[in-house]
Amino acid sequence: MKIKTPAMKLDLRIDKMEVRDGELRLDGVAGVLPCEASLGAAEARRLILQALRPKIILWALFGKSASGGK
Repeated sequence: MKIKTPAMKLDLRIDKMEVRDGELRLDGVAGVLPCEASLGAAEARRLILQALRPKIILWALFGKSASGGK
């Protein structure tokens, strides 16, 4: 995964995902530094609902959109 900000671009790797202290915690590496992201239940639901759209599912499964483009 890549993260782009006005200041820098980072490669992001998620190594571990778990529910801890009432939040979804994502542990990994951003660039060369260890990082941790946390999401509340509402944020996790919103992310899951966005990911469950047909075009996103087709892209994840087959590497292309429903219209045939990449």
